[in-house]
Amino acid sequence: MDKLTDLIPPLTEYHPALIALTILCLAVLVQALLAGVLGLGRSDEEPGKPLKGAHDDLSFRILRTYANSTENLSAFAIIVFLSIIVGVGPGLVNWLAGIHVALRLVYWVVYYSGVGKVAGGARTITYASGLFANLILAGATLVAVVTL
Repeated sequence: MDKLTDLIPPLTEYHPALIALTILCLAVLVQALLAGVLGLGRSDEEPGKPLKGAHDDLSFRILRTYANSTENLSAFAIIVFLSIIVGVGPGLVNWLAGIHVALRLVYWVVYYSGVGKVAGGARTITYASGLFANLILAGATLVAVVTL
């Protein structure tokens, strides 16, 4: 069977965005493993129950980061796919997808390390910046959909 990029050659222009999405998916899978082993295995947290820990506890931060990642992944993935389907410029899609994924990775490092203030610090800035990149891509996608 042919690859989709063989059947639809312009799709190859979005290759960097698809790589970014794949990297993000792999990172979330690694987080799932960390959440199970380090988040739930090394604390008194119970699966499916509200977290009892605090930000100074690594297992709490691991579980919170994983939850945040799973909440944000679907919106990002859908926007990337929609932007490709409706033909948002590949340069914009590739850059914004790359920026979003890079900021998500930085967000995880900052949150895992416990650096900065709980609210309004480096973690908040990286999260908000990644969200802003995704919102710009969503806006560009909406414009493309409306003007079809």
